[in-house]
Amino acid sequence: MKFLSLFFLSLFFINVSFTQNSKENTTIIYKINTNNNLEDLDMEISVKNRIKAINNASDLIECKLHFNVNESVFYQVKKMSLNNDQSYRLASIVIRGLYYSNIKDSIKILNKNFSDVNFNVIIPFNKLKWQITNDTKEIGGYKCFKANTIESKSNIVAWFTNQIPVPFGPNGIDGLPGLILETTINEKLTFYATQIKYNETEVKFLEKPKANKTITEEDFLKMASNKMTDFFNEN
Repeated sequence: MKFLSLFFLSLFFINVSFTQNSKENTTIIYKINTNNNLEDLDMEISVKNRIKAINNASDLIECKLHFNVNESVFYQVKKMSLNNDQSYRLASIVIRGLYYSNIKDSIKILNKNFSDVNFNVIIPFNKLKWQITNDTKEIGGYKCFKANTIESKSNIVAWFTNQIPVPFGPNGIDGLPGLILETTINEKLTFYATQIKYNETEVKFLEKPKANKTITEEDFLKMASNKMTDFFNEN
């Protein structure tokens, strides 16, 4: 309790300073790392080689998070030279789509193409529940605190800094009292920040994405499940 009291007290003063001085757009560049140990797995060499190729292609993925004090947008950077690389396309599946968040209006959206239709999937705001620990480490010169998800289907560990007190993070992982600079999902997939650009002038968009159809996350998952079932029944 003493740790949490001191933590949130320090967060208050940092937040006041940040809100007053950081109204311009900021950009975080993230890379990903996969942790698939194939040595002990019983599978054909050809399958292992395919997985290794996908893991290697993951190193080429680059994502950006643009944000100000109220909004954020996260997406994968397009690399035209790799559009026809099958391993790269398969590695990119872990990036679910474009995420938009608006703190002021309590809005979180996943913009995604599915079956030739562009959807805005409404995600429950502050969906992830966290437990903040007293573990710390330094990332890129920022003191970061460790947090674990609770009541979640996935085991997510995040390292966030209250020196940048916005509740944003990569790939829809957010809701902490500070920017997430590193997060690992089920001990297999890690997003890690490699660069921070303040007062970013190259940001082309930071707004709610347009779509052909708006749908709830629950309805979208049902639709995707039904589509997958139909596919296997037909084949």
